[in-house]
Amino acid sequence: MKPLAINRRWPQMSDPIAPLPRRGPIPGLPPNHTPLRLMAPRVLVVEDEITVALLIEDMVNELAYEVAGTVSRLDDAMRLLDSETFDLAMLDVHLHGKMVFPFAAELVLREIPFLFATAYGARGIPEEFRNRPVLQKPFGPVELRRALMELSA
Repeated sequence: MKPLAINRRWPQMSDPIAPLPRRGPIPGLPPNHTPLRLMAPRVLVVEDEITVALLIEDMVNELAYEVAGTVSRLDDAMRLLDSETFDLAMLDVHLHGKMVFPFAAELVLREIPFLFATAYGARGIPEEFRNRPVLQKPFGPVELRRALMELSA
């Protein structure tokens, strides 16, 4: 009787069953071509009501955008201005008794696209921001998709 091999290596789940073929150059592309990975725009959600923020996060994710973060206070939003962690922003107008307009003014200076999401509609937006998209709360995925596509265009 033969002894069992104790140091036998069992295949790992990640081991291919058969060796993978080497990929050659793709016709029509240079040999040193690096494939590009498409990245979804990163959306910063500025909302002080946690249930609303969670709903917005779910919709943003379902629409194939990335949620860069959610902040509920104006001070937290202001700290993120120079972080380069988001491409677009959704702003609730009232954040724990403070208005979001100083943050919106900084976004304008940095040329970062944003929209307002508010129950007050456009009438609650100062004249200087009337050219920005406004989502009337409550809104659904269809309205949100349209607004995000307009921002990221």
